Amino acid sequence: MKNNISLKSLIDIISFGYYSYPIINFLYLNINDISLKYYLLLLKSKWKKDYYLAIDYSKKTISTTTTTTILRELARFELVSLYNKVGKYDLAKKEINILKNNFDKLPSYARYLMVPGLNLLNKSYNITDNFKVYSDNYIENDLDKAILIYSKARDFIKEKEYSKAYKRFIEGFFLSKNFPHPTMICNGLNGAAWWIREVDKKKALVVADLLEYYVGYYFEDLPKIYNWFDTIFEVKKINNDITIFDISSIVIKLNKLNKVKIKKQFFHFIPDISSSTYNITNELKNYILKYVDLMVKKGIINSKSILKIINSKKISYTSRKPYAIKNELYKMYINKTFKENIIKFKKKNKIKIQELFFATYSSLIEKPYFTKSCILKLFFEGDKDKIIKYFSSNYEKMYFFNLMLSEFKVKEIEKRIMNPDDFEKIKPDVSPFFISRKKLIFNLLKNAKNFKEFILKYFELNEEEMRTFDMFLRNGVRYDIIWPIIPKVDGNLKSFALKYNITQKRVALGYYSFEDAERKLLDSIIENFVKI
Repeated sequence: MKNNISLKSLIDIISFGYYSYPIINFLYLNINDISLKYYLLLLKSKWKKDYYLAIDYSKKTISTTTTTTILRELARFELVSLYNKVGKYDLAKKEINILKNNFDKLPSYARYLMVPGLNLLNKSYNITDNFKVYSDNYIENDLDKAILIYSKARDFIKEKEYSKAYKRFIEGFFLSKNFPHPTMICNGLNGAAWWIREVDKKKALVVADLLEYYVGYYFEDLPKIYNWFDTIFEVKKINNDITIFDISSIVIKLNKLNKVKIKKQFFHFIPDISSSTYNITNELKNYILKYVDLMVKKGIINSKSILKIINSKKISYTSRKPYAIKNELYKMYINKTFKENIIKFKKKNKIKIQELFFATYSSLIEKPYFTKSCILKLFFEGDKDKIIKYFSSNYEKMYFFNLMLSEFKVKEIEKRIMNPDDFEKIKPDVSPFFISRKKLIFNLLKNAKNFKEFILKYFELNEEEMRTFDMFLRNGVRYDIIWPIIPKVDGNLKSFALKYNITQKRVALGYYSFEDAERKLLDSIIENFVKI
């Protein structure tokens, strides 16, 4: 499709922001126009927060575009925003004055893309006096409406009218979801949860759980989502919600390369479900002495002693208790949830159990240690009693079992987030982050063929290959909306799609969500999957 893309279609695509990443990658490889290539590189650099490189590509787009005003002014619009991000306000004003002079020459579909951003820039930075851009019906776009509604919510926050701000954030969330625009979806839920916590912490917790679900559904990269996780963490903390351990674990594991500076509080809630002893800190010693005389041996206490105290004194979880108490209560929570999930598990059919296992395993950031031959035999045979026995042997396996069986009733929660009644009854028993990632795999494989071979091939992968392949599978679904163009696949990618009955569109979207070097690794993985 060399150069076979209209600027109107391009604008429709980039209106989704970062969510259009796979389409942008596909386009870049299938166009010759150098100005358009620069523009696509500008967008990718901006999304990676490499603002100075994005500025450079903006200038290159402007200087090389000779046949259309539209592309040049789209690049100038981005340049205005980029100059503001790096604090070069005088340069931003200069570019915006040029943009104003050319604005009437642009077709309405190009103006619609720019109007909300220009108005927000003016409101935030006062980049030019009395700046107004007129467009008769740009506000009809759901995303543009959401942007304006979020702006109104922030006005309410300034007046400390948090309930009114909450309603605006939730209204904007639904509009963003209709569009859909993942960043705006999560921004709305984040704003709602953060500010309503000031007046209604239980309501904030329900919205934070929903935010966690959508973060897992749409995003992978911690630097893009850390602030949302921070909101979820704080809301869980003030609600004394024991699943704060899950959030802390997720954040720490996602930050394996230390790309984000994580605040210290997260490290106070990292689960240690294999622990059998604890060091006796002054905090723990003083806490236990409130209940019993403490016999200290070499400054440690075993978990059985702590459990005895918890059970005899009927101690319940709060965020302020010493770590050893909280961690043992978390282990008890895992065990309790495991027993509840056994009942649900016994109602599942054999094929469903295999899908549950794979969807859960592929959703995890770090894989649990299971003996491959043992676990595969267990699930292919489908003997429920043997599976239950296997997963009852330790807390790590119980936790995995709980993830397999846990659900998150998204539609029910979305119906009720505007309703203040009975929020406590809506509560997931494990992290919604993993539940949404699990759902992506379910959606991908619901009509899959050769599933046993698929799983066997999967377990031949090494750790890096698994991580890449997991993301490829998730991205194939999370980016699957109606796009102006549909990426095509051929060769091994097409063979993979046909062999396992996964739509070629989803295979293409998953594939083009990666950059060149990552696609080379994916090529070798796919090649192995299509081998006979």
